[in-house]
Amino acid sequence: MSNSKVLPLAETAIFVALALILSLFSINYAQTFYMELTVIPLLLLAIRRGLAWGLVAGLLYGLLAIVLGEVTPLSFAQGFLEYIIAPISLGLAGIFHTKNGSTFKTVIYATLLGVFVKYFFHFIAGIIFWGQYAWKGWSAWLYSLVTQGLSGILTALAALIILGLIYKASPKLFVVNR
Repeated sequence: MSNSKVLPLAETAIFVALALILSLFSINYAQTFYMELTVIPLLLLAIRRGLAWGLVAGLLYGLLAIVLGEVTPLSFAQGFLEYIIAPISLGLAGIFHTKNGSTFKTVIYATLLGVFVKYFFHFIAGIIFWGQYAWKGWSAWLYSLVTQGLSGILTALAALIILGLIYKASPKLFVVNR
């Protein structure tokens, strides 16, 4: 392995480990609404390292969450959609990666894109797999829109606040030193 790949690989491992640790502190209300802190290190890595490393980190996080028993998929399809595809989609924030550094606006756009796409996949899974738990009189579509929409908004707000504070304290953390 070339030395040029060692540092990004090590950073990816550290950020995935941070995401796994933060998953222990995610807020879950009645198995319906939740706020995921795990997105924060994965988004930061994607912004810092770019699309490819962001996608890899999301994949590693999803696989490790399943292997470590943090999640128990209902079926292969549900597990693949919510625990592989959804975390991988956070890596899309890497589209906003620039070699010159990120602006605060870039961090905002990257965070919103990553979280929106992730929760879009949870929304689809909510319709397909969780619709049977819809509140009385609610369609699966509306139930998923409300539960996943609120969860996505809460997660995005938490990520924006925390990444904003990190950016304000140390904007160089969003840039790779060459």
